[in-house]
Amino acid sequence: MIAPIVSAKAPAPVMPGTCDVRRCTTSEADSGPCVGVRPRGGDAHPYPCRHRCRAASAARRGGDFDMAWMRGKTLLVVALTSLGVFAPACGGGSAEDPDAPPTQDGPVLVPPTQAQLRIVQAAPGAPAMDVYLAGDPTPVARAVAYGATTPYLTREAGAVTVELRPTGAAASSQPIVSQRVGMEAGTRWTVVTAGAFSATGSDAAMRALLLRDNTVPADGGQTRVRIVNAGTDAPTVDVDLGNDGSVEVESLARFKDSGEQALVLPSGAAFQVGLRTDARALTSFTVPAAGSGTDTLIVATGLMSASARAGDGFSLLTAGRDGTLAILRQNPTVYVLHASPDAPTLDLFASDHELSGGLAHGALSSPLQVPPGTYTLDFFAAASGTERPTSAPVATATTPTLVPGERYLMVAAGYLAPPRPAASPFTLLPLTDRFANDPSNLRLRWVHAAADTPAVDVGPLGSERRVLPDAPFLDVPFATATSQDGLPLPSGGTVTLGVVPFNDANRAPRTSFSVTPQPNTRVFAVATDTPGSAPGSWDLQLLWVDTTRTPWTVSTQADAP
Repeated sequence: MIAPIVSAKAPAPVMPGTCDVRRCTTSEADSGPCVGVRPRGGDAHPYPCRHRCRAASAARRGGDFDMAWMRGKTLLVVALTSLGVFAPACGGGSAEDPDAPPTQDGPVLVPPTQAQLRIVQAAPGAPAMDVYLAGDPTPVARAVAYGATTPYLTREAGAVTVELRPTGAAASSQPIVSQRVGMEAGTRWTVVTAGAFSATGSDAAMRALLLRDNTVPADGGQTRVRIVNAGTDAPTVDVDLGNDGSVEVESLARFKDSGEQALVLPSGAAFQVGLRTDARALTSFTVPAAGSGTDTLIVATGLMSASARAGDGFSLLTAGRDGTLAILRQNPTVYVLHASPDAPTLDLFASDHELSGGLAHGALSSPLQVPPGTYTLDFFAAASGTERPTSAPVATATTPTLVPGERYLMVAAGYLAPPRPAASPFTLLPLTDRFANDPSNLRLRWVHAAADTPAVDVGPLGSERRVLPDAPFLDVPFATATSQDGLPLPSGGTVTLGVVPFNDANRAPRTSFSVTPQPNTRVFAVATDTPGSAPGSWDLQLLWVDTTRTPWTVSTQADAP
């Protein structure tokens, strides 16, 4: 795993070390003050404490709590853009005997004659729910939306059946989900709703997962985590806390949890959660630092098949004692495209970590998933091995802030040695995958990466094989791209795209490319100078980066005859 830089003046990112993760019996302790991410510059916390304290105070009063006020605040998409240097949480301590009793000291937070219960709504697509206890016509929680966690409800000990109904449904109607809970004296319970609301009768149908929580707080200086695989279409996964290659939870099946043996980490440090399946990396997340003596429930939820930035995309819901802390999107994914006409085959490094090796002109790197932040990338002439060369890089560039849930194309363009004053030097062009969802058409973004070419107009050729004055792409300068949605091109034939200098009176194309649009396809069309071409020759080629499926692919198209 690599670490982003804190700012442009910070030292290069460093590789974090390995991680000690200990196990002990889980508990739910106080969440501490406002666990989350503070914006750069010491601004106020983005998710004020009052949101959770209002619900917590209702629970302490022994009454029911209405979650409707939390709508719009429950899906807290944490954009981790200023956490500084990310390293896996590391600290002392060896693995404890899983059969030994817990050694934590601290007060028992559940009264000895009572029990506590909370609900985590982790079923994507489900409506807001009212929560009932069977036999009682009054909900104990109202309008619990996807992504919400209720505070603990304290009541006298004794078994109950929890029933969930869509908000506003009659108390006598058939519940969507029901779950019996023992509620023995002195115990604490969590009911997690999971699965697809509309998939009745399938192995992905909505259901309740019952967790028994411990009542003893975590030790000072520690935080404890318990992990639930509630992804509606998620595979069985191995969980790597620290994302450093060591697996702490093996073969965690869908709709199962990591058990009452909690994973113990030092508090006060953000940490990585890596998920693997079939011995390959699936995805990873950055979890903000938790307070000392806290417990965090981490629920993998959402749809693997959805976009990582979609509201129902696969994500981590983190919950503390008083409610949902955040919903965390997947770490950003980066692809690097070599489009520099005079650069050699390249090795790409962030600090001492090789991100990609042997990247030839026109080649696209494999997907690189990294913690959110800003990175300094060093480009070296390709060499054997994976160690950083001692020589100076041929080029260095800094990324923009990479945000969770996003996918990026980084185009290495321009000349290391410009052949004439009009040609542009090496630069890194960052692009975000934000294509419109269009099942019927090809969506195309034109990327001007031809460093020896002026601003251009681009569009389908008219009947006289000319670029029309109202072409869809006008005045596109070097190192820019057209609209993020992409130009819709209907399928069912071949389209010839012509390229002319901006506002040129002669609309005969200087170069052109033939494309065959396919439905439900999303492409970056990266125009670049052909290596070895004469200066000012308009000898361009098109690098066709198809983002429709993962991993992305690239193909090269020469000038159409």
